[in-house]
Amino acid sequence: MNIDNLMREHKGIFEEINYINESINNKKFESDLLDITTHINKLAGKLKIHLSSEDKFLYPNLLNGDDNKLKNLANSYINEMGGISDTFTNYKNKFNTKSKIISEGNEVFISETKKILVAIEKRISKEESELYKLIR
Repeated sequence: MNIDNLMREHKGIFEEINYINESINNKKFESDLLDITTHINKLAGKLKIHLSSEDKFLYPNLLNGDDNKLKNLANSYINEMGGISDTFTNYKNKFNTKSKIISEGNEVFISETKKILVAIEKRISKEESELYKLIR
């Protein structure tokens, strides 16, 4: 199974995560809120495309294959990602505009941003180090 496109999508997701992380760690990040929200929305779009690719191509192939280990792993990943996806959607809806970030406050925004970005990074790293290695 060719997973090159999924790996490219991961790279794009990591680029957005890195940009957001660098921005919120900047002491003057408040002046960049509009730019940060643009990247939150870009990340949301890239995640949506990536999850759609996995749902249409990767997981159906694994679930319909003969390898029971891959089937079980695929089911586990599907269930886990549902929780992360829901959490990210809630995060995005809470912080996708400058006014929403200001309303919630910097500390809440930074804390929740770091938390969700770490969860996404861990998930992608896990996919690449476990699942993708098995299907290459």
